[in-house]
Amino acid sequence: MKVFNLQCSAGHRFEGWFQSSESCEEQRARRLLSCPVCDSVEIERRPSAPHVQASGLTQAKPASLTDFQARRQMVQERLLELAQALVQSADDVGRDFPEEARRIHYQEAPERMIVGQATAQETQALQDEGIDVLALPIPVSKPGILQ
Repeated sequence: MKVFNLQCSAGHRFEGWFQSSESCEEQRARRLLSCPVCDSVEIERRPSAPHVQASGLTQAKPASLTDFQARRQMVQERLLELAQALVQSADDVGRDFPEEARRIHYQEAPERMIVGQATAQETQALQDEGIDVLALPIPVSKPGILQ
């Protein structure tokens, strides 16, 4: 199995696993490869470090995988910081979120940022009414999560 570093025309980098370099080139030429981020089929191979496994030694992770994990961790931390800032600056209305969002939208209550709980169906209903909501798939009221 060969592991190649790939990049789409939008600059997204990812790995591909192939039987051989010929298999990779054939799939790329036939436009069977696509970017997992944007679905672009304009893919090029990037330089790859060889993978060498010596007996008795633990195989090191490829640099691109380590880089990806570090970037993912950084993005997750930044998203958590942003969620914390949103929660701290918003009025927590708890389970009354759908009703309060409607009251604000229809100018029956003062315009302000609110946070609370809503089911997926309630969130969809708000969006169907043209009310902008952002679902954060994390609990905001449990101690230690965002406060």
